[in-house]
Amino acid sequence: MTSEEARGSLLRRVTAVHHLWRLAVRDLTTEQVNHFERPGVLPLAFSLIHCVHLEDQSAARLLARGPLLWETHGPGLLAAGEIPARGTPMAVAERIRIADADAWRRYQDAVHLRTEQLVRDTPLARFDEQAFDEPRPARVEGGFLGLITVGPVRVVDCLEAYVYQHGLRHLGEIEHSRALVGLGGVS
Repeated sequence: MTSEEARGSLLRRVTAVHHLWRLAVRDLTTEQVNHFERPGVLPLAFSLIHCVHLEDQSAARLLARGPLLWETHGPGLLAAGEIPARGTPMAVAERIRIADADAWRRYQDAVHLRTEQLVRDTPLARFDEQAFDEPRPARVEGGFLGLITVGPVRVVDCLEAYVYQHGLRHLGEIEHSRALVGLGGVS
């Protein structure tokens, strides 16, 4: 059973990751976000869209049980490509571009603030509910979520994997991409 102490721990970790993300994008220009080094090296735009959109989906489905913030912020954010998901081919992911870095930051901030509020305010019992229609869908196997869970997947497990761990993982890509465009790291 998820306790207030466990919620507080998750909230502190998620808030810390969000802080690092704000630092990582605060000085990026649209040109830097869309810089394409060479085939096989994804633009920063990929990591931004992929990670933050997944967090938006996760918060909306698992906690808010409502619409994605993408529905109001997203139109016009993509200059090229499509929202990537796990398994998106490299050739497709390489084409993703963001239209406006400032508009991107507003969307990212809105997603992060909503997630933090939902983690803080959602009734504790929700964290222990089953996250999917089936106890353990095949799609969780082979990913981080499949590695950290045994048996039915709970909402708190998804938050740990899709918001915290996923955010950290893609933060590393962003730091590498920042170096490719001549900027320093943030963590």
